[in-house]
Amino acid sequence: MGLALSKEGGRGVSHLGWTLGWSQGCSRPNLLPHSPLSTLKELREMIQLPGARPLLDPVDFLGLQDRIKEAPRPRKRLTELLLRTATEKPGVEEAARQALASRAWGLRFFRSPQQVLPSPDGQRAAGIRLAVTRLEGDGEATRAVPTGDTEDLPCGLVLSSVGYKSRPIDPSVPFDSKLGVIPHMEGRVVDVPGLYCSGWVKRGPTGVIATTMTDSFLTGQMLLQDLKAGRLPSGPRPGYVAIQALLSSRGVWPVSFSDWEKLDAEEVSRGQGAGKPREKLVDPQEMLQLLGR
Repeated sequence: MGLALSKEGGRGVSHLGWTLGWSQGCSRPNLLPHSPLSTLKELREMIQLPGARPLLDPVDFLGLQDRIKEAPRPRKRLTELLLRTATEKPGVEEAARQALASRAWGLRFFRSPQQVLPSPDGQRAAGIRLAVTRLEGDGEATRAVPTGDTEDLPCGLVLSSVGYKSRPIDPSVPFDSKLGVIPHMEGRVVDVPGLYCSGWVKRGPTGVIATTMTDSFLTGQMLLQDLKAGRLPSGPRPGYVAIQALLSSRGVWPVSFSDWEKLDAEEVSRGQGAGKPREKLVDPQEMLQLLGR
């Protein structure tokens, strides 16, 4: 993900992520009209952003109404707002406000960034090449796949963000290295009875906090269904005692909640000196030193 800035006085910013900027065209990797790109509050504020108007192509939303009928409530409300903004004629006051707007932001759906294009002298960015995608699959299995077509989006500056991708942590747990997720069926890990997944390792780095909450609830429902149906192992389980012994045998010292509280207090203390709520600790070695490890 990243940000692409055009040469037209800073008025054409294309965001290749789900935080939006001034734009004549925004694009997120495999951004789909029904994928959560922000919170509902953030989207409302952006639509009413002073001095700016939204640009959404109604073609991108064809057939979307049927797709979101069974969607979780947060995703459904967000998508409905996008749908209304893209397809409905604004009221008199809103139309007048948009007519006076000197800037515009937009979303380019079904596009995935492929390449930063250089200027003729090779010294600066001149554009971003986007792959055109289409949807395949249904429900949670829906994926955006390349059609073979590309589009070039002019820009003069590209800022990349850190990004995120899950990694496998145990060879006994199946893992899709290409997508960065654990293969599953409604949260049930494939071929590993009694093991479940949720969040970004389940669906990839998409959505907001409410999306992850809803996702976790759905996985929890599957777990309860299996528990009631007798599909889960019964009898006593060793629990934390066994985990603690395993970590100790490997020379691993876990960070406890009281340890976290010490780090939290240190961050708050450092932040007060700089006039901020906290100053984040980002070096793991420094954290361990503060904990006396």
